[in-house]
Amino acid sequence: MQSRSVRTIECILFDSDGTLVDSEPLSFRLLAEMMAGHGAELDSEQLHTAYRGWKIGEVIEALVDEQSLDLPDDFETAFRARQVQCFEAELEPIPGVRPVLRSLSIPMAVVTSGPLHKVRKALELTGLDGFFGNNVFSAYDLGVWKPDPEIYRIAARRMGYPIHQCLAVEDSPIGLEAAATCGAVPVFLNRFGETSGYGNVIEIASMGELRRLVATFQSR
Repeated sequence: MQSRSVRTIECILFDSDGTLVDSEPLSFRLLAEMMAGHGAELDSEQLHTAYRGWKIGEVIEALVDEQSLDLPDDFETAFRARQVQCFEAELEPIPGVRPVLRSLSIPMAVVTSGPLHKVRKALELTGLDGFFGNNVFSAYDLGVWKPDPEIYRIAARRMGYPIHQCLAVEDSPIGLEAAATCGAVPVFLNRFGETSGYGNVIEIASMGELRRLVATFQSR
């Protein structure tokens, strides 16, 4: 893998939930509310801390085991339907993301563990869809879920760039593992003061910092 000091960046690969759109607090609040109807006692903020970046089906499975729940077979389907309604009413982009995307002049893509229709809807509702066009890559279509780094390698190939010429921007521990081990330059949007655990990660505290970071690579 090339040294960060000699790289040029030609493409940016973004996670979606928590990186582009502030969807996860809404999703975990809804999940806690729906599971309360089946006897679970859950705190949405604790869910957010523990399961940020996870595939929602795996979150549900983990909570069923933890809480000894007996959920109906269509629980996830019902959750997805209500999630869309929640997004339509409340979803917002991550603060500062729209002007940053507007300022960037290199190819960009979304690389997500969420279903394609859900991610496209979230981008549409927040007005971010125009920045990515068809460059939205879902684990459900690729057959690879984070933290497997192959999800980023596949997305880079489909965008037409070597992985070492890509930035991979993530906000969650599980997503950061994929970004930090795929060969890209990993960027950690560290909104909650966490420790990345990877020596090769570049940390930013807000999306506003990404513009300056990209400029440092483009000037090399």
